Parts: sequence; C-alpha cells; structure tokens
Amino acid sequence: MPTEAHVINVKERTDRWEAFQSAWKDQPITPIRRDAIKPDGVEVLDVYHAVFLKHREILTTAQKLGEKYVLIMEDDAVPSKDFARHWESIKCCLHQMDDWDLFNGGMLMIRDCVEKIIRLDYPDGQDPTMLLGVWRGAMAHMVYFKVDSALKKMEDWEAEGKPLFDGWYSHKLNTMACIPYLAQQSDGFSDSAGANREWSQRFQYEEDMMKHALRDFMQTDNVHPNLKHDDPRQTILRERDRMIGVDAPVHVCDHETCRFPTSSPSSSSSCHQASCVNPAS
Repeated sequence: MPTEAHVINVKERTDRWEAFQSAWKDQPITPIRRDAIKPDGVEVLDVYHAVFLKHREILTTAQKLGEKYVLIMEDDAVPSKDFARHWESIKCCLHQMDDWDLFNGGMLMIRDCVEKIIRLDYPDGQDPTMLLGVWRGAMAHMVYFKVDSALKKMEDWEAEGKPLFDGWYSHKLNTMACIPYLAQQSDGFSDSAGANREWSQRFQYEEDMMKHALRDFMQTDNVHPNLKHDDPRQTILRERDRMIGVDAPVHVCDHETCRFPTSSPSSSSSCHQASCVNPAS
C-alpha cells in the first residue's frame, strides 16, 4: 500500500514540486504538497527553524487525526535504487517495534555511532537491508515519525535553545537509519545554505563506507556473524546479547497486518522479509 508523503515545498518553487513528482511517480508513495514556512528573521530565524516548525505542525495535525505514523519529505529528495523493496520491508519491521521515534531514510555521518543492527533478508538472498539504531547524524529529506512519542519529545526544542533540528533529532529521539540509503538529496540550490550543493558523490561515498563497515553482517553466507562479545576491540555496540528471528522462514505479508518476524512457515511466500538479526550486548 502506498505511503502518504507530506512534501515540504516553497510555493514559488513549482519547478521543484514538478521534479519531485516526476522522480517519485513509480514509487509506492503518494505525495501531498505542504507549503513551507518562510523565515522572517525574528520569530522564524532561518530555514532550519522553519523546517522544524513545519515538521511539528504536520505531526500535530496527524495526532489530532489519530494517525500513528507520518512520512515527511523535502522537495529535493530523489529515490535510491530498489527504494520500494527496502522501504516496504523497513516500514513493516518498524511497525512491530516499540523502541524508536524517528526513522531517517538518508542519514549521513553515522559511521561511528551505530548501537543496534537489524538485518532484513529477501527471498533472492541478495542485498539485505540494514536497519540501524544510531545516536548521531544529519539530513532530513526523508523522515518517518512515530507521531505521539516524537511529538512529545519535540516539545523541548525551544527550551533547549532551538538547535539545528536534524542533528538534534538523533540526540533527542530514538532514531533509526538504514543502509542502503532509501533517498538522497539531489544536487542543486540549497535554501538552507543559500548556494548550490552537490550531494550525489557524498551519499555514494558514505554508503560505500557503511557497507564496508557492516560487511561482516551483510555477507550472504553469514547470517550468524562471528562476534566475540567479550572482545573490547569490536566497536559495534549491541543492545541485547541475542538474535531475533534468524531462522524465521519467508512469510506471506501484506505489510499491514503482519507480525515480524514470523515463527510459522508459509508455502506461498510473497513477503520481502525473511529474517531479522539484532546483535546486542
């Protein structure tokens, strides 16, 4: 089922709205345009303040409507390879988890701050999705909120000095990221920087770096990584000393009612998820 995406767009930038719709037309999202809040230099100091306030406005409305989750995107976001495959699996897994407030589908600067790893496998045995618990990072062109818990914590933004919201989110909210990236920012003029920015090489570099760092967890023949939990040289932090659903079979899933991971086999499999690995200590 397509996910509604609230897309923040400056009213005068019809070119970016048209480009967004074109880039995402074949993906399982339904874009809904939302007017960006414009900085006034007084109440809304800059673009970072404006985007945070728009996030909170959208979440507040969603809460009043009884919505549990909300996807918010920026109008310069573009989908990465196999977006649908990875997004549907991540969303399905997140909906079965309690300990998160925010999922960021294109988070940079996470190399040394991963504290949880969940591996999502597929029937073809190729290209697993790595869902990562992180405590630092940047970017906010694709963010998926758990409405109630996120909104409660976002009440502290003013009291904590109105910090740059994207970095603050990962400190304040229980944040999940992923490799490979689901979305990247397109190259072009940045409203926040007031200048042209090139992002494609940065995202490619950091994704390759993360895949190298996670290589022991991503090997197709190594669902059970050989981790020595008493070895202080291993830098990947693990929340709990156990694995979840490693032997779970591929199961039928409509991504709405499934309970992930499953413990009962299925003879006719259509779900993207097959197993989930959560190494922790």
